[in-house]
Amino acid sequence: MGTMRRLALGAAVLACMAVAGAKSPVAAPADLETIERECGKQLRLPPGGCGCLRERAARLKDGQQGFVAAIVTKNEAAQTRARGNLTVQELTEAGMFMSSAPAQCARGAR
Repeated sequence: MGTMRRLALGAAVLACMAVAGAKSPVAAPADLETIERECGKQLRLPPGGCGCLRERAARLKDGQQGFVAAIVTKNEAAQTRARGNLTVQELTEAGMFMSSAPAQCARGAR
């Protein structure tokens, strides 16, 4: 089997895996509340900064919100479940959110 054919087959398998894993757990409004609450506790941002973080988290997909809430509460079981239900792209987006949104909200960006 040629290299190009193997790459195409690999891409097709990854695409199927992404579609199969695209089922994300339904986030409850509690996930956004958790993110906002933990923002104040862990990041020590003022209420306006935590409100900003909640608004930005609301732009994430439901499963991503649940994953972020599991991270900030250090709930490893929920993190593991979420990892199994989110695509690599969705996990990357959630990670980018965690690395950039708090600093942007601390500076007052929305």
